[in-house]
Amino acid sequence: MRNIKLNIEYDGTDFAGWQVQPGQRTVQGLLEEKLSSMLEEKISVLGSGRTDAGVHAAGQVANFKTSRDIPLKAFEEGLNSLLPRDVAIIKAEEAAEEFHARFDAKNRRYRYQIVFRRSPLRERYAWRMTYKADPAILKSLAAQMLGQHDFTAFASAQAEVNNFICLIEKAEWIFADDMWTFEIKANRFLHNMVRILVGTMIDMARGQMDHNDLLKILEAKDRTLAGKTAPACGLCLMEVLY
Repeated sequence: MRNIKLNIEYDGTDFAGWQVQPGQRTVQGLLEEKLSSMLEEKISVLGSGRTDAGVHAAGQVANFKTSRDIPLKAFEEGLNSLLPRDVAIIKAEEAAEEFHARFDAKNRRYRYQIVFRRSPLRERYAWRMTYKADPAILKSLAAQMLGQHDFTAFASAQAEVNNFICLIEKAEWIFADDMWTFEIKANRFLHNMVRILVGTMIDMARGQMDHNDLLKILEAKDRTLAGKTAPACGLCLMEVLY
């Protein structure tokens, strides 16, 4: 039995997320459908993590097992020919039999983008913000979340986990005239965590919340104390590291 690792890129706008949901268009569901058809056997695809509806990926990783003896290049090209324009297989490669895209991942890196004007070319991939925020406050807030913390306050109520501790290795804002970008890298992320962090930081940087309260909110472990959830369109899974 072969274990095939996939590097996948997709525009999440028209998907109900990664995970299979009955009656919904999902990335996992689409891949399983096309792979099962192409390989003429039932295929289960395991992803490195679940992206929500509207969230994009430049570097999602998944794996599946097959008994078919198809050359990797032919497999890659064949699958891409069956996929719609909003999903692409960037690379297919042989993996060790025990490789698991989710459980073997060491770190994941996300990017969140914000724009300040109407832009047809960016509308699907960035949050268009119509108010001002203080860049200095955003930089300070990002620095405070580095290290290991309990992120209960920054997880959605639907988070199906018992452990809310995450180790943040990188968190920084990059400012350009027409786009602000937040980069974050951690060993794991909770449901909606990046979007809630971004929404909270923006609320603090525009004076809607006290920007001195970030660590207090972390310690309180209370979602109601954090800010709003930023829109899904601005978020992209950039890379999964093993």
